[in-house]
Amino acid sequence: MSSKKMTVLNGALLGAAATALSVKGALATPLGSSALVSQLKHTLEEKKGVALVQSSRLLNQTEARLLGAAVRIPPGAASSVSTMATAQPELGRDQTDPPRPTDIHRRALARRILREAALRHHLDPKLVLALSFWESGWDQSLVSQTGAVGLMQVEPSTAQEAGPALLGRPVDIDDPYDNADVGSAILRQDLDAFNSASMGLAAYYQGASSLRTYGMLPDTQRYVEGILSLVARM
Repeated sequence: MSSKKMTVLNGALLGAAATALSVKGALATPLGSSALVSQLKHTLEEKKGVALVQSSRLLNQTEARLLGAAVRIPPGAASSVSTMATAQPELGRDQTDPPRPTDIHRRALARRILREAALRHHLDPKLVLALSFWESGWDQSLVSQTGAVGLMQVEPSTAQEAGPALLGRPVDIDDPYDNADVGSAILRQDLDAFNSASMGLAAYYQGASSLRTYGMLPDTQRYVEGILSLVARM
């Protein structure tokens, strides 16, 4: 053992011995015993307080981690939002983040608008909700690179024709109610034309003329399978 380590060790031993003698001396008298007991109680209370603070902090941190994990885990059909966010990863906001209150309110309103539009056009609301989520994430403000707008990602040129033809009026696809209405009307027309959910969805995505001419293209196939998978989970 080096002399430096010996010095440190000897110092520690001397300190411990001095402390022991001090305690022994303090206990030799009633006054010293009372003072020591009081000091020991005070020390124990301080340590107890520190331990409680550390335990409380650890529990809070653990609770926060558990809450974050609970929000991030996709719970399957019990939460269509989380499930569909996992199925459609290219949507804008990071879906692993807990939703903000404004997001929850916006999505609730979007779902209500979409359900009402689906029922007006005698469609399965789950099909319309799944299609809209795949297209836009229920985000009316979303505009695609090709210019498709809103909840149902309707092209302006398509809306200009489909509004009067299918609804008997012009539509404003920047308005979520009109967007859901005309999008649902187009889907209803495609389903009636092809008499099949798969082909109707394919026509909505690829266009009826292209579908008849070329059949279902590979990206259309993925689109259809993805939406039908979401419907089954809702």
